[in-house]
Amino acid sequence: MVVNPFFLHGSTQEQNLMQDLVNEQLRMYGIDVYYIPREFVREATIMREITSSQFRSYFIIEAYLNNFDGYGGQGDIMSKFGIQLKDDVTLTISRERYESYVAPFLNSRMLYLMNTATNTNELPTIHRPKEGDLIYFPLGRRLFEIKFVEHEKPFYQLGKGYTYDLECELFEYEDEVFNTSIDEIDSTLQDKGYITSLELIALSNRAEVSYKLGTGYIEKLLILNEGKGYNGAPDIVIDPPEVGDDPQVVALMNQATVNNSTSSVKDLVIFRSGSGYTEAPSVNVVPPDREGSGAIIRAGINTDPLSKGIIEFDVLETGTGYAEDAKISVYDGDNNIIAEGTALTDGTKIVKAVVTNPGKDLFEGAVVVVDAPPDAGDGDFIYNEIVEGKSSGTKARVRGWDGVNKILQITNLDPEKDDVDFAVEEVIVGKTSRARYSLKRWDTKTPKDKYSGSDDIQEEANVIVDETEFNQFGSFNDYSNNFDSSNPFGD
Repeated sequence: MVVNPFFLHGSTQEQNLMQDLVNEQLRMYGIDVYYIPREFVREATIMREITSSQFRSYFIIEAYLNNFDGYGGQGDIMSKFGIQLKDDVTLTISRERYESYVAPFLNSRMLYLMNTATNTNELPTIHRPKEGDLIYFPLGRRLFEIKFVEHEKPFYQLGKGYTYDLECELFEYEDEVFNTSIDEIDSTLQDKGYITSLELIALSNRAEVSYKLGTGYIEKLLILNEGKGYNGAPDIVIDPPEVGDDPQVVALMNQATVNNSTSSVKDLVIFRSGSGYTEAPSVNVVPPDREGSGAIIRAGINTDPLSKGIIEFDVLETGTGYAEDAKISVYDGDNNIIAEGTALTDGTKIVKAVVTNPGKDLFEGAVVVVDAPPDAGDGDFIYNEIVEGKSSGTKARVRGWDGVNKILQITNLDPEKDDVDFAVEEVIVGKTSRARYSLKRWDTKTPKDKYSGSDDIQEEANVIVDETEFNQFGSFNDYSNNFDSSNPFGD
């Protein structure tokens, strides 16, 4: 016998009224929380476990906080893994609000195909909150993970459910990717998980040189006669001082022509000005093969015994990105140039420095600066953006950037690559910021999780379970009943 059809257990109008009353109460006594759906990036096939997921979208929805007297759960407990936070909350949200506001976006085909690792034709239908999704609780600035969704409480009043009770526990981070575009949410886990620090340098790093002062140094060299008939650069031999530093000078030659196959002395490069001279030394031009003659050079010295000048530059940092020679300037306290030099490059870095103007009356503590290379290669990385090594192809996500010390903090190294190491001196590029730097070194290496692909678990399982046997779980050392096709389980 059926129920009396003339007595309704909840009409559509009554159910809609009840839902409206529930929605009104939630708006009056609830709080706004962020519902953050989980998106699966990579799934394993053995136990269908999720090895990589991300959170990129969010929905603001009103919810009633059932824990009026504080967080539930076990609280802060001491375990063998240290102090663990076991707080939980229970939130009540409107079923109608979720099904009309959140579910349509999650069910859209475009969003599914955009956010799913495998593109299939089977689209899941989402009609309620899912376990594993997150709730951002703004009052405590904490993330909670949905562990269970109660959809039958209250129990079918007027024949329908009107709310979802979300039982949530404090979220434990496992290298998920957060990119919701809400800084308050994304920065919650900024310093959590495995973080690797990379020390970077600019693509074109400025070179550094130091100087040495002395007295009685060679101020200039005058070419009185260029000479002729030289088949190569002659040696410039300058008489050494009685006490002090020997000078070092190299001759630059004119190019030979069609009519004249030999060359002459064009210029002189002073690598070291020498020191300790009390009178001008003699300069001899010695051809290496005794071919060529006639070059005459005179040296001029600083005769003031108290006046110091630069006699030599030493290269401290070779720098990078120097396609051409760079100017060296020495400044006093008023930012005036008091001496000069030239930094010589091999096409990439500075290899030697020469003195072009040793200056006079110099002092210790003057500032020496090498001109910056043409491309300084600067920029600032953005939190949560993807960076990629141009030569290794390794990808990572930015967790922090110290622009002063050029320290880049990254996480989520590419799980698809066997080798997650960046290559030393390779270029690191930000996908969003377009910042470009060269990798100098990295001290903390985050190894690839060998269990992320379940390969090791599968290999161990294959050793334990021999699929060639009919009865893999028979009695140990019991061979009385042989296994065959007619008796696969052994009596």
